[in-house]
Amino acid sequence: MSSPADPRAEYRRRLQHRQTSVIGGILVAMALVTAFSFLIGWGLIPAPYDPGFSSASDEATAVSQPCPPSDAVTVAINTITVNVYNGTDTAGLASGTATVLTDSGATVASTADWPRGAYTGNVMITASQAGLANAYSLAQAFTGIVVVSIDENTEPTDPTVSVVLGEEYEQTVLSAAEIAQFQPGQPIAAPAGCEPGAPAPDQPDSGEGGSDS
Repeated sequence: MSSPADPRAEYRRRLQHRQTSVIGGILVAMALVTAFSFLIGWGLIPAPYDPGFSSASDEATAVSQPCPPSDAVTVAINTITVNVYNGTDTAGLASGTATVLTDSGATVASTADWPRGAYTGNVMITASQAGLANAYSLAQAFTGIVVVSIDENTEPTDPTVSVVLGEEYEQTVLSAAEIAQFQPGQPIAAPAGCEPGAPAPDQPDSGEGGSDS
């Protein structure tokens, strides 16, 4: 007669079988997820969701910028008069940037909160048609996305420009020493898709910027 099966050995066998099945299932699932991720990354299949994010560059290209005057060239920074506005709730933002511009030779006429409320971009420089060369010249002083626009509230012959610092601005103004190295008389390239006399974009009037008084 054969001896009865050892119940402990049978339990260990079943337990080992379950463990093998679970581990095998996990490995197969991981392999499938990895393969699926590679297929999405390579563009072979679409992502199962759209996060709906838009980049700052996408938003910038949606703003119509005015074309600079024909054959326009950059001007010396020390010939530019500028107002610096804070379009955020970060106190002192305009004052700090105005100090750099003053040290670089520009004449800062005023610093204040932007009267139109909040600005969501990085830097916007507004000017009249007569001030476009000044605006595009001053745009060199900032890194990141800088939008130049016509300010319809400025007298057409007023060459003064206004710098609006927005929510994406992170002290991207160059140093005074770097700005002082700019050479006037350089051709100003027209932005892609620019329009003659494109106005400054409307911004919400709600909300108060950080005080720069």
